Amino acid sequence: MSDELYSRILGCMVGNALGDAFGGVVEGASAERVAAIAGGDWVDEFLPYPDDAGPHPLGIWESSPPRGTGTDDTRYNQIFAECVIRNRGAVNSHLLAMEYIERYRDCARLYPKHVKLAEEQFLDRWYEWCCAHLGMDLPSGRPPWVALSQGVYQLPGIQGLISLAFAGLLYENEPEKAYVTAFELDFRGVGYSRDATAMMAAMVSAALGGTISAKEMLRVGLETDPFDLGKRKYDSRVMSSEVSALLAVAEEADDDRALVEALSRRICHRHFYDPVDVLGFPMAALHFSGGDPVRTIVMSVNDRALDENGRFIALRDVDCTGSVAGALAGVLNGIDAFPKDWVDDVMSANKQVYGIDIEANARRFYEAVYGRQAPVLPS
Repeated sequence: MSDELYSRILGCMVGNALGDAFGGVVEGASAERVAAIAGGDWVDEFLPYPDDAGPHPLGIWESSPPRGTGTDDTRYNQIFAECVIRNRGAVNSHLLAMEYIERYRDCARLYPKHVKLAEEQFLDRWYEWCCAHLGMDLPSGRPPWVALSQGVYQLPGIQGLISLAFAGLLYENEPEKAYVTAFELDFRGVGYSRDATAMMAAMVSAALGGTISAKEMLRVGLETDPFDLGKRKYDSRVMSSEVSALLAVAEEADDDRALVEALSRRICHRHFYDPVDVLGFPMAALHFSGGDPVRTIVMSVNDRALDENGRFIALRDVDCTGSVAGALAGVLNGIDAFPKDWVDDVMSANKQVYGIDIEANARRFYEAVYGRQAPVLPS
């Protein structure tokens, strides 16, 4: 059982980075660029980055890095894992905020090859918010409530989905506990984005217990509701109702491409970082594929923007949909479900570019949370 538990933890972490890298090659790409990179309008190969792929604070940090290199999704989720390891299995929103503050303040030591990019990533998205969460003075001199109030008026986003994908790994088959912890950890979330983050944690926790099908895992996500968000008199639970509609679309699809087209028509009016899209699309893909990891990732990274005539014009935020899909498929199936060369490339590329040892982090996470030595899995 310990071998299976560790395999699912490693599968979740590797799958997350794999889906991120799979989609990172074509994130936001126009239909014309997709055709140039993938040879058509359907991305179904784990591709290397093109020669003109350049560094960006929220993307890759080196020009044309090796296949398997993740973007900010991989870096954020590994920060969460390392926070748990550093605190010997414990984590809360204050510890996590302190972790991000240190990442910014000490980025020259932590990211010596990419100091400027690291500064821009953490200052732009995290530093002031974390200071405000802890009641600290902001570097801009503004009072903390200003940073917090700005978040209140933003649309629900995906900060939790792309940084807390591993929160459910803290609890083996305890989805309600996982939900509550992830909801609390997502201190940057507003509106239904916190519910989305917590739903994902509930699914990851349920799958971590093993002997569960893809559809059963999805049902856990839809039904786990410890705060009774679905029972309020005047509000519907946005994530549950919207994702249920996407799963109904999956019931009617004829094949993978038909499902992607149907889902894209339903969600393409939503903003680029809508949790309904970034969590709901992979959930529908999992439902349709029966949990097949490769098909789930492929469908998720083909999430597309359409014009008013329904024509494909660009891919959406597909490194994020890919990372969510990979994490869910990985915890459901374990590490052996992914092609070995994909796993090897993801492990090697992220160690080479960022110094992130995903396998070592999975091992130390397992030992910190579950108090047992991680098994040596067959090569």
